[in-house]
Amino acid sequence: MYTRLHGRARRLRPVLLITPPLVQFNTAYPAVPMLAAFLQRHGYPVAQEDLSLGLILRLFSPQGVKDVERALRRRFARQRGPASVRHFLVHVLAIHSAVAGVVAFLQGNAPTLQEQLEQPGGLPEGPRFASLRGLFASDDQAALARHRGSLFLDEIADAVHDGLDDRFEMARYAESLATTGDFESLRRALYGRRRLTDRWIDQLAEAAWRRHRPRVVGVTVPFPGALYGALRIARRMKALDPRIATVLGGGFVNTELRALSDPRLFDHFDYVTYDDGEMPLLRILQEAPLVRTRVRRRGRVVRVDDTTAPVLRHRDRPAPDFAPLLTHGYLAMAESPNPMHRLWSERRWLKLALAHGCYWHRCTFCDTRLDAIARFDPADAKTVVGWMEAAMAQTGERSFHFVDEAAPPALLAAVARRILDRGLEVDWWTNIRFERHFTPALADLLARSGCLAVTGGLECATDRLLALLRKGFDLAQATRVMAAFARAGVLVHAYLMYGYPTQTAQETVDALDLVRQLFAAGFLDSAYWHRFALTVHSPAFRAADQLGIRILDTPPTTFAQNEIPFCEPGGEDPTPFAPGLRRAVYNFMHGEGLRADVRSWFDFPVPRPKLARGFVRASTCG
Repeated sequence: MYTRLHGRARRLRPVLLITPPLVQFNTAYPAVPMLAAFLQRHGYPVAQEDLSLGLILRLFSPQGVKDVERALRRRFARQRGPASVRHFLVHVLAIHSAVAGVVAFLQGNAPTLQEQLEQPGGLPEGPRFASLRGLFASDDQAALARHRGSLFLDEIADAVHDGLDDRFEMARYAESLATTGDFESLRRALYGRRRLTDRWIDQLAEAAWRRHRPRVVGVTVPFPGALYGALRIARRMKALDPRIATVLGGGFVNTELRALSDPRLFDHFDYVTYDDGEMPLLRILQEAPLVRTRVRRRGRVVRVDDTTAPVLRHRDRPAPDFAPLLTHGYLAMAESPNPMHRLWSERRWLKLALAHGCYWHRCTFCDTRLDAIARFDPADAKTVVGWMEAAMAQTGERSFHFVDEAAPPALLAAVARRILDRGLEVDWWTNIRFERHFTPALADLLARSGCLAVTGGLECATDRLLALLRKGFDLAQATRVMAAFARAGVLVHAYLMYGYPTQTAQETVDALDLVRQLFAAGFLDSAYWHRFALTVHSPAFRAADQLGIRILDTPPTTFAQNEIPFCEPGGEDPTPFAPGLRRAVYNFMHGEGLRADVRSWFDFPVPRPKLARGFVRASTCG
């Protein structure tokens, strides 16, 4: 039975909204500040906690280093540990002495440490430092110091992962537990022997409870790697106060738990909410008819949805409340020397959305059935810039990330003009489609308004597959857009895909050759290959027969479901291409191999590229 709220207590005791481990730690994830502002508008006191950052700061502290050392010495008292563990234990005194200063430097609080950190020997150097040499320009010593400091912290995390907790990763913490399709593995982890990171999460949850004494706790899970931490937090909160009402929501829930029927999840969460969280949370607090919410009743999971509830327009949202998170001490990590990657991780970006949903929402691989994609509802430029000004007043920060799936070009143009008209000095970046409306004139306008970078999906990077993917542009068009932004001084990143059904080895090689030409021309600064995944909410899943793929039988799930296993009878296995594609792009990003035959990146015979040698130049001349 789900918990009911009681009388005045729901107004006097705050709603506590939590970002659980592990999400990101260079800036606040936007869900909690957005929900907090909405509930405050309706008169509810709200507290915010970023326990994702809290766990990282607990690890990267003198006491954290002591705790890790103690646990490692117990485990490896009679056996030889992995290289990362041996490095940690040999250098533990130096690591203990340095860790607080490194964290302070990456938080922007100890600039005088730069000279020490940039020098070889200034920190204990383990395996991660081997690839450092020669990657930074001699005049960019601040970036080198941040990079060395980040590698130092990464090596502490490596020792934890390799020696104490193989679930621990700073980017994908315990992700495999959330994606098995079965709650049982999560249940066993929650009730099994506590690992060091488990104890830390429990302590962080208890400290947050004692600070706020909440009546309602809402936890957002944007990614699979945050679910385990969310469950530990809710379990600890329930143990401290069984009357607490706990609420689960977020991107992972909206995507992967849409068919949830396992009642055991509700031992920890009283409510599971879907899609935009504002109205479901408000109805829970008001004890009004529920909206897009699952609960457990008489041992069964039921969904309740008052379809008469109003839909919150995007432009009617208040500006997110970032202020309570300012003192959390976010880290400007720099784990790659690539300027685009550094841009992502070194800034304390204030995250806003220009629109709800995607204005295109036709790509065959995308989860277009979900409300977060399918329902396009833009704000207007006045509202967006008003949010920016409110966030700047709250925080003193002037850097923005528009988190849209695809930023609408007309709205971007209007926002840029208003930024210039208001005389705002801001920086920003966003995701776009490489489509015809992004002309050189628009790229120049966006750059003048503060645009530093754009990212976009080039996907399989051949015309036949772009048409099959329904991207709405061809290679020549995409190339012209990238060139326009590059010539305007804006960094460009491309998301790339391999293994889409019907893709041939020839098309994979041609795609890599296009990417090489784009890097060589200076139109592309960064790129990343990922393997195509068939998801249950995508048009590709519904068109499996037309794509010539066969859905593989899997046990019915009562928990998570998103990626669907499939095979392509008679198709080419894309698996062998992965190392070569990634190796090539890594080198391209560092200016290496740009004139080499792309076949040289593979350890097996592949076709000669058929893309015209001057394709990129021909697409952008005139």
